[in-house]
Amino acid sequence: MVEWKQPAFFVELLVILTASLISILACRRLRVPDLLAFLLSGAIIGPHGLDWVRDSDNIHFISDLGVSFLLFELGLEFSLPRLLQLKRPVLGLGSLQILLTTAALSGIMSSQDYPALVALVIGAALAMSSTAIVAGEFHALNLQQQHHARLAVGVLLFQDIAAVLLLILLPVLGGTEAFPDFGLVAFALGRALLLVAILQSVAYWALPRVYREVAKTGSQEVFVLTTLVIVLLTGFLTHAVGLSMAFGAFSVGVMLGESEFRHQVELDIRPFRDLLMGLFFVGIGMKLDFATHLGEWPSLLACTLLLVLCKTLLTTLSALLIGEPFGSAAQTGLALAQAGEFGFALIALATEAGLLTPGISARVLLVAIASMALSPFLIRNSRQITDILARLAGSKASLKIDASEQNRADLKDHVILAGYGRVGQMVAKFLNSNGIPFIALEIDAEQVKLGRAMGDAVIYGSCGRIDMLRRCHIDCARLAILTFKSLKEAQRVIGQIRALGYSLPIIVRTRDHGDCIALVNAGASQVVPEMFEASLLMAAEALAMLGMDRDEIERQLEDERLRRTEGTSGPFPRKR
Repeated sequence: MVEWKQPAFFVELLVILTASLISILACRRLRVPDLLAFLLSGAIIGPHGLDWVRDSDNIHFISDLGVSFLLFELGLEFSLPRLLQLKRPVLGLGSLQILLTTAALSGIMSSQDYPALVALVIGAALAMSSTAIVAGEFHALNLQQQHHARLAVGVLLFQDIAAVLLLILLPVLGGTEAFPDFGLVAFALGRALLLVAILQSVAYWALPRVYREVAKTGSQEVFVLTTLVIVLLTGFLTHAVGLSMAFGAFSVGVMLGESEFRHQVELDIRPFRDLLMGLFFVGIGMKLDFATHLGEWPSLLACTLLLVLCKTLLTTLSALLIGEPFGSAAQTGLALAQAGEFGFALIALATEAGLLTPGISARVLLVAIASMALSPFLIRNSRQITDILARLAGSKASLKIDASEQNRADLKDHVILAGYGRVGQMVAKFLNSNGIPFIALEIDAEQVKLGRAMGDAVIYGSCGRIDMLRRCHIDCARLAILTFKSLKEAQRVIGQIRALGYSLPIIVRTRDHGDCIALVNAGASQVVPEMFEASLLMAAEALAMLGMDRDEIERQLEDERLRRTEGTSGPFPRKR
């Protein structure tokens, strides 16, 4: 027998996952965000704690993967037309926020006798905000479509672009030259633009075709594997030319955001994103050294509060300068009040380049982490805090509502139609004829393409996943018409729908009449047994051709339905 030697990274990963699990279970009992649980577990098992796990290159690589998957999902939220509509928050608000915040923080650092270049680097690093925290909280609170959330994401996109430039500049600033090599910067920018153009072209022409072929396999595992390969391959290409993996992942995500596969891709990628982002924050927690800086906690706490206050005020001011109302501006400022993951990368690179000493970078890191720990509270209570600030200022906190939020009302009282084959298309035809809005789910990529070409709201996905039904706004739907592969799957999903408190009527299509009673007991309002109804129709036509009276035929058919349903009534089995 060959003896298997456990690799060191396997043991470290096992320790990280176990510690994270225990921390999350403990923190959730205290209603503490998972982010703090990951940071705490990293601090405990890291080199400054129990020293069970080293801050190695493997941990850094996993962290980069987590940010890449996060930005890929973020890209899915924004199609190219939407990005073009975000020119004002991306360019206007983003540039103002970066410039004002960097200038203010650099000025504060310079007043404390830090060299000008060091102050500039620290100011720029702390001006960045955390895409992981902001996007994660917006997703958890279902705020993605809120106007202030779109403003915040626009600023984060600009920060990501600015971070790429800073990551290019830092090695040059760490050298002997007084000024950066602008030729090198121009070359890197040209290379980045060329790569983005290539990625966008490939994504636009190739990815929809790839996903249609994958969808034909009918395998969810192949679909997930395809998405993973696309994200990793894109990150590899951008990293190979000197750009971040996250930058390439976001670029492809934007293009996929315009396709009919967007919702399914996003659901498939989320578990990987959540796990890898958790490991990213564990890596951040491993950098915490409480023992060394224990005596400095009053000054570090003061610096954290100053950072949060400064970023909130300057981001709010920037939003007001571009014409946003106070309510939206203040909520945007509160959302972006923390430091970010790109700031950690800038601090690490500046330390390697000799611009920052390990002591200075450690203090900046502790302040940044403290601001990130405070951020979930600020985001979750941003509306209440904004109302308090408005009352103190003697004004009314108005919130700007964009067109996408107003259009959410149009999604009420719609029908969720699972299946867009021959039966689904006929149902869709009658819904359209009567002016009833609907969203159709279909796992056949060709049928999805056909439906979208006809102007119907058809997306790729299965009603077998409750998350997909949520994306179809089941909470405000008028009716659901669902089709399942098996009785067991139907019972599971209908049971989940009812357990979550959704009371909308549910019509279930089934092939065999024998499933009717079980589905009605599971919570279905009506069940349509296709084979049974087809046999009744055939019998009715046969009797009519033999000269029987139509009323007598209908009476016999109704008697047969009643006999088969055993206590149910109506044209279909109906739950009493």
